[in-house]
Amino acid sequence: MALAQTLKGVKRELRSKGYLNELRRSQMIPGIVYGKDKQALSIAVDEKTVNRIFSHSGYGGLFSLELEGETQPVMALVREVQRHPVSRGIIHLDFLAVSMTEKITSLVPIQIVGEEEVVKQGGILQTGAKEVEVSCLPADLPEFIRCDVSKLQVGDKITIADLEVLPTVEKVSDPETVVALVLGSHRASADEPSEVSEESQGEAEASE
Repeated sequence: MALAQTLKGVKRELRSKGYLNELRRSQMIPGIVYGKDKQALSIAVDEKTVNRIFSHSGYGGLFSLELEGETQPVMALVREVQRHPVSRGIIHLDFLAVSMTEKITSLVPIQIVGEEEVVKQGGILQTGAKEVEVSCLPADLPEFIRCDVSKLQVGDKITIADLEVLPTVEKVSDPETVVALVLGSHRASADEPSEVSEESQGEAEASE
């Protein structure tokens, strides 16, 4: 189970664009919280905290929004991250408020482990899907899903169907999607049919 990341914030009024720029200069990121049976609420959260959490853990997990003036935190998922087209800094966040008693769907990152064993055996690890969409109660949402490739041989692969999750977590993504595949180090030389084909053609012409 993933622990909810805490984000402290304030409720904000809908004002002019200048007000939003003022918030950003104060190192606050404007955002909105919406959800089933919940009126949309405009907020602003601390930019440094957001950047620290997103760079370390990503934004696919559960967040506890502690808003000034509210007695209870709002449990929410990040549904959209808007970035500046040039600086790539975050300029707006959309949060979806969730009920702890109702199932949610969310993307969970895949953590690859054991790649060094593949390399020792002379294999080359090719990775595919980076995330898995799951359905579960918010409290059961995993922080990541582990994919151990240490015992794979050349030609072996792991698909989403092979990933292990708790019984309370349902994988929604296509089960046949490849997560990891081990190739042989000689694969590149075997993938040069054009040169072989030209040589064979030359020999055929010489024999005529």
